[in-house]
Amino acid sequence: MLSQRVYESLPYLYLGLGVAILCSVKNPYALSSALLFILAGAVVWVVRSEHRRIRHRLTPQLHGRLPFWCYEMLPFSYLTLGLSLLVYSDNMLMYPSAVVLAVIGFQVWLMRALQRRPAHQLSVKRVSG
Repeated sequence: MLSQRVYESLPYLYLGLGVAILCSVKNPYALSSALLFILAGAVVWVVRSEHRRIRHRLTPQLHGRLPFWCYEMLPFSYLTLGLSLLVYSDNMLMYPSAVVLAVIGFQVWLMRALQRRPAHQLSVKRVSG
């Protein structure tokens, strides 16, 4: 059985390993391995965050016209596409777009992570008055 610290860090480990492989090795096999690690980390993160959310049980979630998994994978797709363009593109005109994609992907992922913190990490402020 895994300790709580190791268990909680697994999706970030998968994502980090995928990004490290993506950025360091320029090989089609390494690219597919990196994409699989990133996909595994994203799926584990999404499943855990959806399970821990309190609000999703009370109100239906609206994702616009996108299906659930497409909506949930958007930040990881943006981040992966941006990093892939930075690493594999030889055209310098692609670099600004790649940086924008990577930053937007990271920002959306961070915003979702902050909104989906487990209930035990949320602090309730009491107002006396």
